Amino acid sequence: MGLGEEAYGLKREIGVYGSFSMGYSDVGADIYVALGILALYAQAAAPIALLIAAVTYVTTGLTYAELASKYPVAGGGNFYATKAFGPLHGFIAGWGLMLDYTVDIALFGLATSGYVGAIVKTFFGTSVLLQQPFYGILGALVILVLMILNIFGISYSSKLNEVVTALSLATIAILIGIGLYSALLSNSFASWPGQITTSLLTSQNFAYGITLAMASYIGIESISQAAEETKKPSKVIPKATKLSIVSVLVIAVSLSFLTVTLIPWQVVASSPENPLYVLSLAYPVIGGILSVWVAFMGIWICTVSTNTGVVGVSRVTFSMGRLGLLPRSMAKISRRFRTPYITIIIFSLVAILIILVNLLLPSASLLNLVASIYNFGALVAYMYVNLSAIKLRLVDSSNGSYRSPLNIPLNYRGKRVSISLTSIIGFISCGIIWLILISLHSLGRELGVVWFGIGLAMFLAYRKKLGQPLLSRASQTKL
Repeated sequence: MGLGEEAYGLKREIGVYGSFSMGYSDVGADIYVALGILALYAQAAAPIALLIAAVTYVTTGLTYAELASKYPVAGGGNFYATKAFGPLHGFIAGWGLMLDYTVDIALFGLATSGYVGAIVKTFFGTSVLLQQPFYGILGALVILVLMILNIFGISYSSKLNEVVTALSLATIAILIGIGLYSALLSNSFASWPGQITTSLLTSQNFAYGITLAMASYIGIESISQAAEETKKPSKVIPKATKLSIVSVLVIAVSLSFLTVTLIPWQVVASSPENPLYVLSLAYPVIGGILSVWVAFMGIWICTVSTNTGVVGVSRVTFSMGRLGLLPRSMAKISRRFRTPYITIIIFSLVAILIILVNLLLPSASLLNLVASIYNFGALVAYMYVNLSAIKLRLVDSSNGSYRSPLNIPLNYRGKRVSISLTSIIGFISCGIIWLILISLHSLGRELGVVWFGIGLAMFLAYRKKLGQPLLSRASQTKL
């Protein structure tokens, strides 16, 4: 690189807890939104849908941990796919993540509005912030503030993640502990098996619910996106990833179970803007006080997840610019703050635009619109990540500090190697859910196709302008 802004590297400032906080806050915040939408389709079988979707989360998360410890650079999936298969595949994986992160920013900007609206309704008796246009405008303002914060540096947003994650974990522990005890006392577990049978009879709705359950797990790649800004990434990233996987899985399934036993699933399904607020409101004796605190935490955890989306999309595009998959201007870093300010600004504004152009939709419809395209790009990237892990095991003999489990030894071109069954399962499960998604989510399918169509046209034009091949030798990819 030259002596311009892009000559300055990203600064390593994130430790184990900071890395875990990024993974947890992005994925853990999903339950503050997804539980309501999930209950609407999977009904009483929502916990079952979450357990099925968890297969992709666990396997892909462990695959990310292996690759990020081996290649601790910004970009995550797009870097791995470029190194394994070449620039065209790297672009597709990165473009999918860009869609996911941009939608993530919009979705959780709106989710923040939903919990602010719950607080305002509790204290002032008005639902004005849960209705358009104020619901969307507030979400856009949240994104604007976080855009400015991220330009100043990741250390500020990382510290915010750490504080909010600690408070959120404590809040969720109380919510689960009291909720399970209350459900046990009321014997509300007894009727649940019969309700599951009824819900499973509407098989298409349940399959649709599984794709929505993936929204509870999207974001595990956030840890790898910040690998280049993580201290001792080969040790920190695997540890942080495992902690995130376990905590999110336990929390998501436990809370989903409470939304279909402690209260009727219809109650949560009717309030997709703030499902945990509605759940906590039903708690005996302390429900009023607890619901206010949960709404308060919902504001902060959804704000942090919005922030993680800003961090993620800016690092993906930064990496793609540096690898020559996007214009080099995308890789520019501020001399003063050492952050990729151009990509932070561009994609924060795109997320705001997504909200503003749909400002006339009812709040619940706007939330469903954004959620319906949330998984499309991420699942494409996750399939590439799992395939990349399989390929790179064969062609790159260097090892990171962590290898995903369930390894199968074999001979490949005269040398002894191993492939990970974890990554194979991750690829197959992601592929199945993606196929269900495109068959059942017409809006997500159409917008996803348009997004990738535009991206591929831009990529082909850019590579032609530079006179660069689409399929260069993948294993030689370097920073």
